[in-house]
Amino acid sequence: MRAQRCILVGGEKGGTGKSTIATNLATMLKLAGFDTHLVDCDTQLTSLKFATRRTAQGIAPALVCTHVAGNQLQVPLADLAEKYDAVIIDCGGQDSVELRSAMIAPCVELMLIPVQAGYFDLETLVTMNQLVQTSHIYNPRLVAQCIINRAPTHAQVSVAEEARAFITDELTQLGVLETVLHDRVSYSYAVAKGESVVEYEHRAKRDGKATAEMLGLYQEVMQRPFALTHLLTPKGVESA
Repeated sequence: MRAQRCILVGGEKGGTGKSTIATNLATMLKLAGFDTHLVDCDTQLTSLKFATRRTAQGIAPALVCTHVAGNQLQVPLADLAEKYDAVIIDCGGQDSVELRSAMIAPCVELMLIPVQAGYFDLETLVTMNQLVQTSHIYNPRLVAQCIINRAPTHAQVSVAEEARAFITDELTQLGVLETVLHDRVSYSYAVAKGESVVEYEHRAKRDGKATAEMLGLYQEVMQRPFALTHLLTPKGVESA
């Protein structure tokens, strides 16, 4: 069964964890047996370096990742969407021609916008709200969902709830996912190893808090659960 998903991870603000989310989703899809292509549109090539590091470490399954740039991404993205079960697109943290081009590509039906729950990050969503509205002229299927990332782990800090309220009340073109990703060291350790966080915490026998978050994100995005048994036998395609 095909995943039938072409997902853009992007936004105007840098340093919000776009590459972390893109590489984790792509790896989990690959582990689940979907033929997945990771597209890196960022000049820093963070996702491409992750895929290269994973291959160099001999970690299976390997990720196919290519760098694509320019203002005509509609053509290569459409081609990839036809060939692969899932395409994950990592755009850099700026209002670039690549970001705008990807947003209007008809094959892109979901855009994830990672945002940290601080005023300066939330302020940039006003521009993203306008960009999504304009993009709907060319790509009416596009659904833009914010995901609160790097939230404080302290239970008494309410910035995530405040950010959710701002997005819901003020930004008509943007939704916000229920899943919240917190500021956990496992994400950094996993990236350095060329692993998704679910692989890293499983192998290192960590507490599994970051894994639980990524499982929630995967289920929201893919509308199906990710089975941890995929970590033992990453073969075949998961059933619906």
